[in-house]
Formats: sequence, structure tokens, C-alpha cells
Amino acid sequence: MPEVVSKPEVQRLAAYALIVKDAKVLLCRLTALTGSAGMWTLPGGKVEFGEHPDNAVVREVREETGLKVSVKSVLSVNSELFHFTGSRMHAVRLIYAVNVEGGELQFEKEGTTDICEWYTPEEARRLPLVSLAKVGIRLVKEHGLIA
Repeated sequence: MPEVVSKPEVQRLAAYALIVKDAKVLLCRLTALTGSAGMWTLPGGKVEFGEHPDNAVVREVREETGLKVSVKSVLSVNSELFHFTGSRMHAVRLIYAVNVEGGELQFEKEGTTDICEWYTPEEARRLPLVSLAKVGIRLVKEHGLIA
């Protein structure tokens, strides 16, 4: 009887921010350190072991954008299964509404993102977006975050 070999499974918890200002959404472009170089996503990332997701989103936004934010609420919990050669990943992503409290927009150096830019939802839909960013753009409309 042939041996059954299962793919390694990874579960990843991450926290992302939906940042809206002047009828535009802040998106970040992914680098080659990810599997999606050139694609656009929401600012945010992995929740470290023992870290509260509220703190993770604040930290990740600061690292990727230079902006200081505070958490308003969790807008959505996104769950997606990805299949890779030799492995599978279950991504559980909290999407937060946040307030910008300060800081100036600056870009991450040698990280998973290289630029962050403001886009209207219409402009964003023309970009190569990862699935998470598409969810974020949909949430902008659903929650009336842009008039």
C-alpha cells in the first residue's frame, strides 16, 4: 500500500489596518520578500507569539508606513486557505478600522513592503491587489468609510 504523505500545514494570524483619509485608502506594495512582489495590500502583518492583535496592527502600521495609529474597531475577520507546492497555509486576518494619530508617511526599508500610497477605491481596483486588499476596498463601501 502506498504511503500517504500530507503537506505541512501552517496557520498564520495577522492584523491589518484599513486607513482612510480624504476619500482615499492607504495601500502598500509588496516586495520580493513575499510571494507577491508588485502586488498591493493593506498595511499590517503577522501577530507575533504572545502579542495582542491590537498591538500588532499598531506596530505593523508604524513599521510599514511611519504613521502612528490607534485602534477603533475590528471591521472584519478574513480567513483564507492557500495551497503552495508542498504546503498549505491558513491565513486568519483581522482587519481594523484605525485613527491616524500622527507620524509622516515613510516607507519601510528592506522589508515586505517598499512603498505606500493613497488611492481612491476606483484607482485601487485598477491595481494588482492581493485578495486581502480587495476585501479592504469592499469594506470601505460596506461600512460607508468614504462618502
